[in-house]
Amino acid sequence: MYVAAHGWDHAAWSGSFYPADLPPEWRLSYYANEFRAVVVPAAVWQQANEANAMQWRADTTAGFSMLLAAAKTPPEPRLLTALGDRFAGMVGDGGLAQASWTGGADARAIRAAIESLAEPGVLLVDGKPPSIEALRTAQILAQLLGRG
Repeated sequence: MYVAAHGWDHAAWSGSFYPADLPPEWRLSYYANEFRAVVVPAAVWQQANEANAMQWRADTTAGFSMLLAAAKTPPEPRLLTALGDRFAGMVGDGGLAQASWTGGADARAIRAAIESLAEPGVLLVDGKPPSIEALRTAQILAQLLGRG
């Protein structure tokens, strides 16, 4: 099971999650140091080329998972090859099962969402921006439940 935010490049996280002086191109590395997975929005991966995907891979460590949000057009095989072992699957529209979470960090409610999710699945923490506290809580609960 994956616990992941919908994207990592949220300007509203600057100064709260990301240090205010962190360059935007370092955000994925910073995010990947705390969390194990991210859902790359379709609008982002559809605009990406092989060089972008190789940079995303370089910016993360082994064991980090990149899930691609489903879109009408499947990703180019070259993009998936460039992501290599970081690519963990597609989310939505026939891909991995998902439950979206837009609430706060209520541990009981997050636990219920995790337990309701079929494996393999994704608890997608969404919002504008996604809640870092909810993401942290969900990641800890998934680990404690033996699902993360």
